[in-house]
Amino acid sequence: MRELFAAVPDETPPPLPPGHLDAVLVRARREVRHRRIGTAGLGAVVAFLLAFLVVPGFPLPAPTAAPPASPSLPDRLAGYSTLTSTVGQAPPGRAIALYGYGNGELFNMFQSLVVGADRDTYRQVDAMQERGRPSALLAPDGTGVLLGDERGATADLILVDLATGARRSIPIGEPVGVRLLAWSADGRHVAYSAAPLTGTGEFGSVNAVEAEVARTGTLRLLDLSTGRSTAVPSIAPAWTAAFAPDSRRLAVQVGQQAHLLDVDGREYGTVELPAGRELAADVGWSPDGGFLATVPWLSDGPFNGTTGGDTGHATFLWKAGDVAFSPVTAGPAVTVPEPVRDVVQLLGWRSASTVVVATVDDNGRLSLEEVQLGTGTRRTLSSFDTGSTCELGMQTCQVFDLHLATGLLSELTVRTAGSPQRGPWPLALSIVVAVVAVVGMGAGLLIWRRIRRSARRRAAA
Repeated sequence: MRELFAAVPDETPPPLPPGHLDAVLVRARREVRHRRIGTAGLGAVVAFLLAFLVVPGFPLPAPTAAPPASPSLPDRLAGYSTLTSTVGQAPPGRAIALYGYGNGELFNMFQSLVVGADRDTYRQVDAMQERGRPSALLAPDGTGVLLGDERGATADLILVDLATGARRSIPIGEPVGVRLLAWSADGRHVAYSAAPLTGTGEFGSVNAVEAEVARTGTLRLLDLSTGRSTAVPSIAPAWTAAFAPDSRRLAVQVGQQAHLLDVDGREYGTVELPAGRELAADVGWSPDGGFLATVPWLSDGPFNGTTGGDTGHATFLWKAGDVAFSPVTAGPAVTVPEPVRDVVQLLGWRSASTVVVATVDDNGRLSLEEVQLGTGTRRTLSSFDTGSTCELGMQTCQVFDLHLATGLLSELTVRTAGSPQRGPWPLALSIVVAVVAVVGMGAGLLIWRRIRRSARRRAAA
């Protein structure tokens, strides 16, 4: 090794260029400064992404402010969005509408939604999604949703509190198939039809619960204040029902008769309904108590010899018919209102002479209208967005199982629709998006620094 060092020429190294040391120090300081700026910038980007992507994935506290005195309905209902949060994750408060929304031409992309009665909130009812989107009822005051189970026989009903997201299980005895029929105006009583399920029925696994209950279901009256259900064996098969405005009586259809009962199950009369027509579900009794509203059977011909056919659950709203009226008490002094034409569904009453209906135009656009009985004067309250926003933008959106908070209609106003408040993103989605964005930003920063370093080297050379 000493020999090698000895062989090295002992020459004085060439002098450095003037100002070389200062230039090196300046460049070093610039590199450190750029590195610090880049690190700080990346940290700011990460903090920004965490604040706006991950934080929204956490549940928000339930609204505590008192709702406005007057409930309202947006003049335009928002389109489909997979980013709509759930009632359990972010309770919306009282709702003005409950409906199914989506399409299933290519993919089964359906949502069970509630729309706020006080603000433009949209939430998925996750309890309904978990139970196979069964038939459900919206409380008359819009504060809750009651549902059964679409997957088969159930031993309980679920009451979802829209203000808190809490769920209350209401036992109903041995497991049975359930079809919910009507909710009283005072919010205390619910009428439902129940039947044992011994198999999948003649329709196979498709809608077996609804079909079997429609054929053999017995009327039951649920008192929500006590949780007690009372069976009325004489009323079977209970097809559709509506409570009187006093909440102490109800009409239940069996065949072509509406049986009139009190909430203890005692029958005191019947009303003959026109052939081929059924009592309008849940909203068929007029506010003045004088008339029962009827609509055409959904399908032609008898169903098991007793009813008109399909229950209508999960059926898209598109087929227009009419609403006709039958007096509860017949007599020469009774004046029956003229039928209301071009109606897809009767949704409720604003007064004894004003109804709210769903209608559809030639382009398939579904709207909610207010109709004056007698004059037939109409006013559009709101319209659904049925554009091609469903199934990843490949299909139009369809509405089904539509309910309004009937107890709020008398004082309902119409508000200009604002930006939809869909609540926080799902937490898993927020984390995935944040991670992808951070990794992408980090990779971009590294590439940018590599390109700058290569450019400086070429310039120095």
